[in-house]
Amino acid sequence: MGYPPPYGRPPKGETGRGLAVIVIMAVGLLIGAALSVVTVLDPAASSKSPSVARDSEHSETTVRQAAQVGLDAYSGGSYGDFWDLWSAQAQTTVAREEYVRLFQLCPQPVPDVRFAITTVTITGDDARVQATRSGDTTDFAFRYEGGSWRYVPPPEELQEYRAQGVDQLARLRQTAGTCGAVAPTPPTSDPSAPVPPTSAPTVPDPAVPDPAAPVPSNSAPAVPDPAVPDPSVSDPATPPA
Repeated sequence: MGYPPPYGRPPKGETGRGLAVIVIMAVGLLIGAALSVVTVLDPAASSKSPSVARDSEHSETTVRQAAQVGLDAYSGGSYGDFWDLWSAQAQTTVAREEYVRLFQLCPQPVPDVRFAITTVTITGDDARVQATRSGDTTDFAFRYEGGSWRYVPPPEELQEYRAQGVDQLARLRQTAGTCGAVAPTPPTSDPSAPVPPTSAPTVPDPAVPDPAAPVPSNSAPAVPDPAVPDPSVSDPATPPA
């Protein structure tokens, strides 16, 4: 014999648990709907993560591109643009205009020859780039700073900028024979200088005789006198001897 099912209000604890389950399910549905909307509106944002972005900025391709831009600026003689790609600490060692003036006093010995990057080694926020030019291989240091890779000059070069002025440093490099040929400065004309007058050609005055011209002869040709016999002509009346 079975018992009839219970009727009436359920116990107080069971009612609370039921409400909690309903609330949790509702919150879960809202979170899922919000994520779905974000994914539909911006699929790239949902797939992008900080680690992925950092890996792309610290990839060999990114370092190689940044290094090539800086080295091309240097080899092409755009020294101001090259200085703009230095690290912030390195830029404090020498002013931009002084760095440009250094190469006016002491040009690089091999101008207009590009660097060819061979290897790139990345260690955290630091990178070592090896490049060749005219058969010589040089290592360059770069550092990830402010969202981009920037050039870091060698410590000994930075020390030279701190200890010596540009003029003294240029003289030392000239003595060491590491400077190229200085381009001659073309002469500049002074616009305030008086312009010499242009002399007009001299027109001879017909009334003034030219001393260089030959003097014409005024003597008339001699006319023989018929009354005077010409000794060169023989007299027909005189018989020959």
